[in-house]
Order: sequence, then C-alpha cells, then structure tokens
Amino acid sequence: MRSASTDDRVRGREIVRGSRRPLLPALGTWAFFLTFSGQGVRDLVGWWAFGLLAALSGLALLAVFIHEGHRVPWRALPPVTSAYVLVCVLSVIWSQYRSETALAALLMVATSATGVLLACGLSLRQLTDALSRALEATLVLSLLLEVWVALVLRHPLIPLYMRDWDEVPISYYWVNGDLFNGGPIQGIVGNRNPLAFIALLTLLCVVVRRADRRLRLPGLVIWTSLSLLVLVLAGSATVSVALIVCVAVCLLLWLVRRVQPRLRPAVLTTAMALGVALIALAIGQHSQVTAVLGRSTDMSGRWEIWQRVLELWEDHTILGWGWIMYWVPWLPLFATLVIRPDGTPTMSAHNAYIEALFQTGVVGAALVVVLVVLLLYRSFRLALHNIDSDASVLLPALLMTAMTVQSFTESRLLSEGNWVLVCALGTWLGLHRIYERNRSENDAAIGRGTTVRT
Repeated sequence: MRSASTDDRVRGREIVRGSRRPLLPALGTWAFFLTFSGQGVRDLVGWWAFGLLAALSGLALLAVFIHEGHRVPWRALPPVTSAYVLVCVLSVIWSQYRSETALAALLMVATSATGVLLACGLSLRQLTDALSRALEATLVLSLLLEVWVALVLRHPLIPLYMRDWDEVPISYYWVNGDLFNGGPIQGIVGNRNPLAFIALLTLLCVVVRRADRRLRLPGLVIWTSLSLLVLVLAGSATVSVALIVCVAVCLLLWLVRRVQPRLRPAVLTTAMALGVALIALAIGQHSQVTAVLGRSTDMSGRWEIWQRVLELWEDHTILGWGWIMYWVPWLPLFATLVIRPDGTPTMSAHNAYIEALFQTGVVGAALVVVLVVLLLYRSFRLALHNIDSDASVLLPALLMTAMTVQSFTESRLLSEGNWVLVCALGTWLGLHRIYERNRSENDAAIGRGTTVRT
C-alpha cells in the first residue's frame, strides 16, 4: 500500500492539480487561529474590526487558493454538510429574526468555504500541521496573557472594546487572573471550556505527528506538557470526559494494530459492546458521574437551558426559528430566555443537536445527526484500513471523537473553528474517496490491459 504522502502527491496531481507553495499552509494556520481563537481577537480589536479582518482573511485565502492553481472538485463536497448549510441559508425565508439570520447565514457560508478550501488546497499532513501550529500559538499566547494579568495587571482584564462601559458583567471578563490560584484560566479565548478543548486538540495533533515520525522528542515533551497544563488549569468537565474517550480510542487503535488481523473484528466488536455498556452505566449513574467531575447534577444549569429551548422548538418543529448561530442579546427572545447568575443572557443552547433542532428544526437536526455519524464512520474506516501503514490518517478519527463528545454539552460544533474543521474533514474524506475510486478503476483497467490516461 502506498504511504499517505505518496497518496497526497498523487491526489494533488490528479484531483487538485495545484502546486504546493508555502503561502497556503501559512494562511491555513491563520484561518484556524482566527476561527478557534476569534473571541480573543474580538476582545482585542472589537467586533467591527474583527469582521473586517475576517473578511479580508477569507478573500486572501480564496485569492491564494486560485492563484496557486487549486480547484474544488464538486464531487468531493460533503453532501450532508452542504445540505445543512443550505438549510441555514434558506432559513432566512421563515426566520423569526431575518436580519440576524441573514448575517449568520453569511458567516456560515464563509466558515464552510474556509474548510472546503483548506481541504482542497492542503494535504492531510499539511492540514494537520496548520491546525497544530494555530492551536499551539493559542496555548502559548493564552499562558502569556494569564501570566501578565496575574503578575503585572493584578486585577481581572476586560475586553478592550468594553473599556468605556460603566459596568462590565463578570461573565464578560476576558481573563480573571487566577493562574497562580490554580485556575480556572480562560486564556485569550476568554472561556475555560473552549481553551481546554483547544488544548485537547493540540494534544491529539502532537500524538499523531509523533506517531508519524514528524515531531522530535523535545517538541513532544514541550507541547504535551503545555497541553496537559492548560487542561488541568482550565478544569473543563466536558473536555475531561472527551480526553478519557480519546485516550480509550488511542488504546483501541494501538491494540488493533498489535493483534493479528484475524482477531481484529473480535477486538472491535468487544470494544463497541464495552463502550455501549459504559455509556449506559454513565447515564444510569448520572449523579455520581457529575459528582466525580465536580459539577452539579444539572450540568451547570444546562438542563434548564435545554428545557427552555425545547419548549420554544415546539412552536416551530419542522424548520425551526431560523439560523442565528450564537444567540444575540438584543433580541427580546434571547434577552430573557435563560439569565446567568450575573444577570447576563445565555448565548447558546450548550448542545449542538438541541441547538440545531431549535434553529433549523427537525430537518436541520436530522442532517446534523447524520453528518456526525457519517464522519465518525468514514474517519474510523479510514483509520482502520490504514492501521498497519500510516499514522497520519488516525487524526480525523480522533478529532471527530473529541468534537462528538463536546457536542453534547456545547453548541460549538456548528460554528467557528469546529465547523471549519468539520467541513475540512468531510471534504478531505470526499477527496480521498475519489482518489481510491480512481485508483481502483485504473488498477482494473491495467489488469484488463487497457491503456490508462494520466
């Protein structure tokens, strides 16, 4: 079997037909940084400046993509992902807040296009490196900011564009300065949960790059240590569960690689049965699990949020209220829907599937469920088919595992960096299927003695 690097070069010649130049990988790193760490940029420069920066970055990415000779094969576009984006765009027609839906639909198209362009212009290893560099930069900048606030500023830091506000709610603080108090820390993203998730994704990239022999020991030690440090200091219960699940998946893949091929189906079947049993046990012992994680039984108020959102969904069951991404506080609907302890409105449903159900109805939620299941299946299928030869193809499975776990207590799967990653993985898997199909047809033609055009 060919290595992934060979496959990527062949795919580049036959499908993308573009030259590999250093500018697109660099823009890929910037795109991942801007989408995963967007809140930090907004806290620094404000919303309007961020919007202009994001627009210019998107146009630059598109211009470089075209200039370097890349193209988007329409057959590679993930149909389910595309269908959900279409539903979000069309929801302007029936939205209960059309202006906000129009803006949210534009952002959805932009983030989706970013993921597609990165997948079509970069190989899987280049995509991994771009993602890893962006996440590593976020961790370093987060720790530096936390150190500065704790040692120099010595009081909580508010977003710079809020300096003229008479009063800033506690939940809007950028950094609280609790680094040397044991946390929780928020980093440049201003929230411990996405910061911890970024640390987890960094750790997964590090593990795969090391297994692929593309990361030396000093780099492994440095980035593993920083990732684990941030995970501990952020203290996110959801990410702690995701970490445990990802470690279990890594152990499973390692075990499958070690056992004889004839025993692998039995190992996978046993692992799936054990996984289902553990999930059922966790649901049955919900109170004990949340106590171990240091959280309340209502999962930090999420049960109340979900109940309120589902009550609203019953008014527009099929197509939902209209796509809006994050809940905007100036709409009366969201201003008083669920109020946080500091008096500010909640900004999301904290569950990707309930969020999709509320905003895009049964139609949209069904598409999101199918999308997640398909990406999980195809990424694990790819990993298992290449388990003996290539470590780089393990990353999609690990990333999808982490994002799936997070999707049950956060809505971020549907927006910004997570959605860019979903679109990139879906498109890359589509490109890989095209390559495999072309290779099979070529091999069959050679076997029949037919001349194959290249």
